[in-house]
Amino acid sequence: MNLEMTLFTLCMGAYIAGFFCHALSASLAKANLYRWGRVAIGIGALLATTALLLRWKAAGHPPLSNMYESMITMSTFLAWVVLAFTRTVPIPLAEAGGAVLAVLMIGIGSLFAKDTRPLVPALQSYWLHIHVAIAFVGEACFALSFILSYLFCLRRFLEDPTSASAKDFGPVTGSEKAASSGVVFGLPILFLVSMIGMANRFAHQADEGGKVGTLVIWVILPVAVTLLALVAAAFFFRGTVGKAMERWLPTAEILDDYTYRAIAFGFPLFTVGALIFGMVWANKAWGRYWGWDPKETWALITFLVYSIYLHVRLTRGWQGTWTAVLSVVGFIITMFTLFGVNLLLAGLHSYASG
Repeated sequence: MNLEMTLFTLCMGAYIAGFFCHALSASLAKANLYRWGRVAIGIGALLATTALLLRWKAAGHPPLSNMYESMITMSTFLAWVVLAFTRTVPIPLAEAGGAVLAVLMIGIGSLFAKDTRPLVPALQSYWLHIHVAIAFVGEACFALSFILSYLFCLRRFLEDPTSASAKDFGPVTGSEKAASSGVVFGLPILFLVSMIGMANRFAHQADEGGKVGTLVIWVILPVAVTLLALVAAAFFFRGTVGKAMERWLPTAEILDDYTYRAIAFGFPLFTVGALIFGMVWANKAWGRYWGWDPKETWALITFLVYSIYLHVRLTRGWQGTWTAVLSVVGFIITMFTLFGVNLLLAGLHSYASG
């Protein structure tokens, strides 16, 4: 194991330690545990940043050129974004969720080729580095908004009609309850299905069979167990879990507000990085600003979804469950743009699947 992989292994250990500290700090209301959780995630982010810099030095270019590099870079940006946004308003379960998502990104990214290769001519441009790096910071903000939206939906699904959430947004209607439950249970199912699909893909590729076992043991089984625990908690211990969430989470109003802040910060970065600088780079590399390449098309769809979120929030006054659902949909599309397009759709960005 080289130094880079050692650092990322230690980084994942730090993130996992941060997850447990934050989860325990929320359930036990221990401020010291919360501080240790932030320290652990901060150490993990520093280790990951160091590993990225070492890879940059060894390769001679920023670590942004393939799927492995994209996932480890995105996970590092996510850790820093979570630490920055929760600096003044502690949200332990959101920070725990950020740690879990960062670990998943590193773990899934590590299934792809890790070797450094000479850049193809289209990638030998500083515009690429600017384009991808800024877009990734925006997408990291979208990831945080997704975590906050999931927690919002979980709270609304479990809440008591007399709770603070009900006073902020009114009692949960039947349609809101259905939408919230769709997010709470549907997302783990969607992720589980996508990971089974990835395992099936690896199973049909030469010399990739070992990755199937890794996915099953470290991703698919834990997600399946978590899903079963969610279902059991919701249907057999709903009252107890609902009261616990009232204690462990900030008000729904705070979750909703910080979801908006994360999107409002990430949207212009994504717009400038993914679309504007992406078009500049495309013109430099291929002599045209836009060509309806699958990655370009899905980046535009991502832009439109978050545009709708901001439009209905700012001009129509929407907030609460439906904007949380829109935030979740936006992040699913973001991850498909980042991850799924490279694996499933042929195009000029297919080099990133290596």
